[in-house]
Amino acid sequence: MTKKQERNNLRPGRGISGRTMFSTVLLLFGIVINLNAQERTKVSFKFQKTTFEQVIQEIQKQTDYDFIYNSKAFPQKSFAIEAQNREVKSILDELSRDLGLEYTIMNKVITLRMKNTPSSSAPQSDQGLRIIKGKVVDEKGEPLPGVSVVVKNTVQGTASDVNGNFTIKPEGQEKIILQFSMIGMQRQEVEYKGEQELKIVMRENNETLNEVMVIGYGSTTRKDMTGSISSLDTKIIESSAAPNLAQMIQGQIPGLNIMLGDGSPGSPSRLEIRGASTLSSNSGPLIVVDDVPMSPDYDINMINSADIKSLNVLKGASATAIYGSKASNGVIEITTKKNTTDRLTVNYSANFNIGQRPNYGMFNFMNSQERVRFSQEAFDAGVNYIETPYKDLNTYEGILRMLQEHDISDIEYRKLYNDMETRNTDWFKRLTRRSFSHTHNVSVSGGTNKFSYSASIGYNNSEGQEIGNDNERMTGRIALMLRPIEKLTINLTLNGSVSTTNGFFNEVNPMSYATNTNRIIDPDAYYMQRNGYNSKTGKIQTLSYNFINERDNSGSKARSNFMSASLDVNWRILDWVTYQFTGGYSNNNSTNESWATERTYYIANEYRGYDFNSVTPTSAEFKAAQLPFGGILYTNDNNQYSYNIQNKLQFSKAFNPDNRLNALLGMELRSSTAKGTANKVWGYVPDRGERIVAPTIPSEVITPNNPPTGWGILGDIYSRGWQRTDNTNNFLSFFATFAYSFKNRYVVNANVRNDASNVFGQDINHRIDPTYSFGLSWRASEEAFFQKHLKWITTLNFRGTFGIQGNALTRESPELILSQQGVQPGYNRYFSTIGQIPNPYLSWERTRNWNFGVDLELFRMFYMNLEYYTRRSNAVITVDLPFEYGIDDMKRNGGIIYNRGIEYTLSFTPIQKRDFSLNINLNASKNWNKGGETKIDRNTAMYLRGGSTQILKEGYPLSAFWSYSFAGLDGSNGKPMFNYVEVPDEEKSKSIDPTTYLVYSGETEPYFTGGLGFSFRYKSLSLNTSFSLLLGSKKRLPSPYSDFQGSGSMMPDPTKNVNRDLLNRWQKPGDEVYTNIPGLPTWPIEIGWTLPNTDSAESAIEMWEKSDAMVVSGSFLRCRNIGLSWQMKKEWCDKIHAKNLAINFNMDNIFVIASKRFNGFDPELENSIMPRSFSLGLNIGF
Repeated sequence: MTKKQERNNLRPGRGISGRTMFSTVLLLFGIVINLNAQERTKVSFKFQKTTFEQVIQEIQKQTDYDFIYNSKAFPQKSFAIEAQNREVKSILDELSRDLGLEYTIMNKVITLRMKNTPSSSAPQSDQGLRIIKGKVVDEKGEPLPGVSVVVKNTVQGTASDVNGNFTIKPEGQEKIILQFSMIGMQRQEVEYKGEQELKIVMRENNETLNEVMVIGYGSTTRKDMTGSISSLDTKIIESSAAPNLAQMIQGQIPGLNIMLGDGSPGSPSRLEIRGASTLSSNSGPLIVVDDVPMSPDYDINMINSADIKSLNVLKGASATAIYGSKASNGVIEITTKKNTTDRLTVNYSANFNIGQRPNYGMFNFMNSQERVRFSQEAFDAGVNYIETPYKDLNTYEGILRMLQEHDISDIEYRKLYNDMETRNTDWFKRLTRRSFSHTHNVSVSGGTNKFSYSASIGYNNSEGQEIGNDNERMTGRIALMLRPIEKLTINLTLNGSVSTTNGFFNEVNPMSYATNTNRIIDPDAYYMQRNGYNSKTGKIQTLSYNFINERDNSGSKARSNFMSASLDVNWRILDWVTYQFTGGYSNNNSTNESWATERTYYIANEYRGYDFNSVTPTSAEFKAAQLPFGGILYTNDNNQYSYNIQNKLQFSKAFNPDNRLNALLGMELRSSTAKGTANKVWGYVPDRGERIVAPTIPSEVITPNNPPTGWGILGDIYSRGWQRTDNTNNFLSFFATFAYSFKNRYVVNANVRNDASNVFGQDINHRIDPTYSFGLSWRASEEAFFQKHLKWITTLNFRGTFGIQGNALTRESPELILSQQGVQPGYNRYFSTIGQIPNPYLSWERTRNWNFGVDLELFRMFYMNLEYYTRRSNAVITVDLPFEYGIDDMKRNGGIIYNRGIEYTLSFTPIQKRDFSLNINLNASKNWNKGGETKIDRNTAMYLRGGSTQILKEGYPLSAFWSYSFAGLDGSNGKPMFNYVEVPDEEKSKSIDPTTYLVYSGETEPYFTGGLGFSFRYKSLSLNTSFSLLLGSKKRLPSPYSDFQGSGSMMPDPTKNVNRDLLNRWQKPGDEVYTNIPGLPTWPIEIGWTLPNTDSAESAIEMWEKSDAMVVSGSFLRCRNIGLSWQMKKEWCDKIHAKNLAINFNMDNIFVIASKRFNGFDPELENSIMPRSFSLGLNIGF
């Protein structure tokens, strides 16, 4: 057996390997590139007797070419012609010889004319004929080649040349109207009135009212929507240098609150729309990619941002009700880029990002001299240590004890002391680095009207701040479109990603170690730590510790392979009836492992009792070790797969210009399964061929202290060391939508959906959950009064919706839950425990939504959207039970949660000129959240801790928390004092509400979020900047006494650094006027005293840490990004045979304005920092 095979035997199977899956993606990627050979530029036909026009019409049928010609100018005689898989150009060459014609081809448009006839793009001098000349440009003044110019009601036409110039000679027309058209531009009609030269400005076809959006299983125009929907400008994604999608869109969409992970590569983000509406289940929104709903724990960062065509956030009931129970927390709809019916297009983009390394100037910790002198002052003040400091040459307390016990001389002590004062070890330099990431994306697309393709491949490599933390991700995507007949369209999309994250073992945290470790310690030294081995002989009381050794001999690795496929079949049965089948499948395999080898302190402390290689096999310490050789390996393999099948029948009928009806009937079947296996093995030796060696048999462990019993350390396998899960959730749904529009200004719509799920057991009445919504809108700007007198109000639309949604909790059930256990010792029988008693009244969570909105546009340059919403949710809560039930608590409905809020969006373009423009975007949202009546038993600790998993007090936010009321410091000893907590014993009672002696501090979640963006363009240069604002949250600051031991009354470990705030602590009477930081804890320790409700009281330092003196505003303003981009002119691109080329430079996290009391920590991450980063990007297309 090979070493690789041996290692694989330690881990459960992983399903499809990342290498195999990505090799498949690469193969398909290569195939679709070659499909360009199948572009329909060849035709086949055979005519014995035909005309010129019939040949042209046949070529149009079999290809994507459009023709512009004057039919009267060509001969009408019949001729024979045959073509067998011939290029169109070859046929045109033959016609040119036989019929005497000339042709030009530009952007799939072929212009035909007879020879000896002046070119339509050149001046003409025929007498008596009108010659019209002109130039077509875009809004920036750049020439537009290939614009179709046709005389209305004729077949006379031409196309603009490479400089945008055109010339046309109308024949037999008194009134001449020219029609200008081009893909992506608004069609224009211009009447010719004898101008010497026309100048036509084409505008982009971005009219938002007629924009077709794919929303809720169907498509509709924006003007027919009544719900609350926010769309992200994808230019934000294209110009962003953020490492993942969550950071790109943070602060860009009102009502969407994004809480970033811990900042390390690969860490997931938490998303929330319009506040929490549930206590027990995932409060994140449903993520839908290309009409296929993803699993609840789907990480939005798994999507390659370069593949995104559109991103919409659905917030109101009218927008989300069609998705049913899974959408009660909102929906994020993502549509990826589809195929094009153009020539082969290849695009490459790259981005390089570097972030700064943290340094001590960002934090508030003592240097070596301050730390040594603080220990001296504490020792002189009589502050105790929880245990006698070890004799250690690496700590001040260690050399002080050695001096007192005459192990070193005074001269030796003084030299060691001076070295410590000046050492100032830079732990950040030793353990962190500048973060660096690079991203590359290649995409190709092309095809014809009958078949088209699009493919992309992406690669990202991120090296985090901490040395040893990195992430590598590869993504692939293929989309194929087949149209065998005009009314049938088939789309197939494949997505895949492979991700690997290298990190650290649970006990290893470089960033935390760098900030919290005493700077007097030599980074190469092994200092003493307590020997915590339970079965040690008693001879060895300390073990050696070195963080770099710990980091290098342990680690973690997480691998994830994600694959999804979707098939969409669209059959237009009639002009107004369409059948659509959508099927989706996704599979996510993840393998996580972490390990610590025998060389680590962790293994010595847990299982051995002595340093690696420090004793002989005959020693008493060796015989007392349960694991004398090897380390430990944890593995966790998970497989999640799901499928989704939808059948939809869509009706879209315009009876006349004033009446339009859209309806949809559909059914959906979805199933998701999650399987996992967690395992733990001992004796892991990776450097000896990935082996495991056996631990010592428990009966052979010889020790006077706590000898192991039973299976020893292996007993953990049978209790919690091995676990397997297998959960399946099924849903069957039927849904319908209805929308009626009258005169393009009055719209009414309705959605209804019925979900059935196995989650709620056997009772059919609880398996089914109907949801519905209604919506109305009035486009006032279309009224005659506005059209006549208020033309500057280009859009004014009022909307209102109401709906009820359900939420099925996949981890709860109304049934009796019996947990089958192992064998009961003593009885020698299998036994079971009751996990939950039955509750037949437990049902779906339900949320009632109201939403009102106003859309306003002025002068076609000022756009504003205002939304007001309310949400009332009947959440599932945990209630305590009397002891006679035999179980502590149960789940029931009744947790009322209220959310209401305002959202505001503003887009303003005050300057729009050829060479420069300015655009301002603003979004803001404010959410009020509070809980309803609650009957759970609450203690003081629950109010101090706060949180969003329970309703603590009626009328307060879910994330509310309370604090002790700080009353100042005792002038005699610096002890903190508090209001309301000291009452006579006879007045104390368990019935007293803790909030009577605590003070309300606020909520941990922000109630206001906002974003501000500026975009300025001068010719080919663009400058963009964005800001994000979060207001209203409160946070408890880290305590300067947090490392003190014994409930904050004893000195910290000598190896720990200390917050510099302690230099400003109370030190003498009178200091209480200038500081609220308590003095060193030299006062008597209170034992056994209680709070007014008889809860046990904490120490004075612990109460101060949880008092309002330590509460600070978590609000902040961040300059998230400043970017400069340059777009190469088209003429220059043509010279290098490129379609486009752009270069951009970005700076992220420029600055943050927050409370100074955070002492350098980022208010968003609390105990870490978000580094400033710089990036350089390139985008080039061919």
